[in-house]
Amino acid sequence: MTTIREKYLEKIKEDFEVLSTVVIQQMDIVFTLTESNKDAELHDKIEHNEVIIDGLEVKIRDEVINSIVLYCPRASDCRKIMSYHDMTAYLERIGDLLLNIADFLREVELQGELYTLFREIIRKQLEIVKKMTQNAIFAFTCEDENLAKEIIRTDDIVDKNHKEIVHEIPLHFVGRTVKDQDLLDALSLSNMSYNIERIGDNATNIAEAAIYLMEGKNAKHIHNN
Repeated sequence: MTTIREKYLEKIKEDFEVLSTVVIQQMDIVFTLTESNKDAELHDKIEHNEVIIDGLEVKIRDEVINSIVLYCPRASDCRKIMSYHDMTAYLERIGDLLLNIADFLREVELQGELYTLFREIIRKQLEIVKKMTQNAIFAFTCEDENLAKEIIRTDDIVDKNHKEIVHEIPLHFVGRTVKDQDLLDALSLSNMSYNIERIGDNATNIAEAAIYLMEGKNAKHIHNN
């Protein structure tokens, strides 16, 4: 027979799954905006989803607190509950970062020389962090330690690509006359790359939370082992 405590834990899990789905949907919308940055309907959808994400983050946080205070979960359940709490915070941050990227995309000239030059690597970065986020959630749900560790290693690729982007952008303007839109495109691309890199960091945090759930130890420096 299912206890009230077990039902409460299942509710946290269900709300987390909804949150995960909305965040991944945001990633898909942002990816579409890389080729259609002025689509008002897509921007409205992102704003709407952000409200949902924020609401779910508050709801899950309250459910976590109530489950601990009211039901005094055993140690294994408490670790899982706190993992949900941490991962919810990371997903909410990813939602904020995606909103930032959408705002920067709105400012770039899609047919401009600079954006055309860096568009594919930005899209590649978005695809990588989306896969990282999906796999991190899967690693937690299925308790797949190897997948979680692979995500942590993948973050090095995202970091490397980001450094290359911010290094290459200024070189593009050497010996050229710089227009206002050129500067706006350069700043927007740099900021997009930074926010994508931060999404990778938060996906890595989710993977580390999954490892904590499985092993009960901090995985912050596992990629150096």
